[in-house]
Amino acid sequence: MAKQNDRPTLATVASRAGVSIKTASRVLNGEKHVASATAQKVEDAASELGFRLNSNARRLRAGASSPYVGVVLSDANDPFQARIFARLEAEFGAVDLRPVLTVAGGDPMREKAFLDECLANDLSGLVVVRAHPEAVAHYDRAVRSSSVPIVSFDPAVAGSGIDVITGDEVTAGRLAATQLLDHGHIAIGVVGDHSTSLITTRRLEGIQAAFVGRSNVGWQAYMREDAHDEVSAKNVVAAWLGSRRAPSAIIALSATLTQGAIDACRRLDEWPALVGIDDFPTADLLDVTVIDRDVDTMVAEAVRRLRPKRAERTGAGEDEGLRRGPDRASGLRGGAGSGDDSVEIALRVIARGSGEEAPKN
Repeated sequence: MAKQNDRPTLATVASRAGVSIKTASRVLNGEKHVASATAQKVEDAASELGFRLNSNARRLRAGASSPYVGVVLSDANDPFQARIFARLEAEFGAVDLRPVLTVAGGDPMREKAFLDECLANDLSGLVVVRAHPEAVAHYDRAVRSSSVPIVSFDPAVAGSGIDVITGDEVTAGRLAATQLLDHGHIAIGVVGDHSTSLITTRRLEGIQAAFVGRSNVGWQAYMREDAHDEVSAKNVVAAWLGSRRAPSAIIALSATLTQGAIDACRRLDEWPALVGIDDFPTADLLDVTVIDRDVDTMVAEAVRRLRPKRAERTGAGEDEGLRRGPDRASGLRGGAGSGDDSVEIALRVIARGSGEEAPKN
């Protein structure tokens, strides 16, 4: 008898039924010309063992490609990740692909388990939107041990064999700070995430670079790296606005933190200048200035990069439904020092008013 934790195989079904593996396979694949008594024994054995045919493996043996692509998010409530996933669903649907999603949250082991499942089922690809810092090393090992292609929107998940599509995070921080400096602000609060993610540290590098040589700018006294959700960001900004020396402007390092900052401003009816990094659905209604990248281009590029690798795995030609004209390739450039597997999406300042406010005092 198979151990409780062992997955029953076709061989164990054949052994239980007292037939050859070939006969068991013919029965379970619905082929004809098998004696009814023999077929019944195989079906009974499969039922007793809890055996189910791996339809994905069967499809691959027949020369077809899996329609499934694994997608990893760290936070489904994060507006940037939600935007990426919504576009992925639309792009995948247009080319008969289907996303298989996990939201890892703060659990790196859950993310690793999902990665292992994706590799075991030989999916057509894996898209990493955001990874837990402690799970990053697993992707490098996955590339070396599997042929499943990986495309990452997280710059921390990088390396040979991984296609990285991201924005220049250092430039994002620099643009946010420059927008406020250019409008006369010298007391600037920075709401950061306590995460050790590469995105956060690079955005901070960009902010620091913008302040070089500006000794009159006070920002380090306001710097907070302990906000990681809307509630904590709201509390940080509320504390600033309620103090005697409140900053005249705020930079929020993610869309989630920007939303928390806005909530604090609304509750206290205090409105310092504000620039957020990454756009979110209601930002235009609230006149929030943001630093953003073209999510449509990012996703189209991800699907374009999965397409040739998928074709290589099946020996098929280019999938017409995955072709993209030159208009979808605009705004792309190779990542500095990152080789052909990396591309950076151009950033833009979307000035809506909140980042163009002059200091009130």
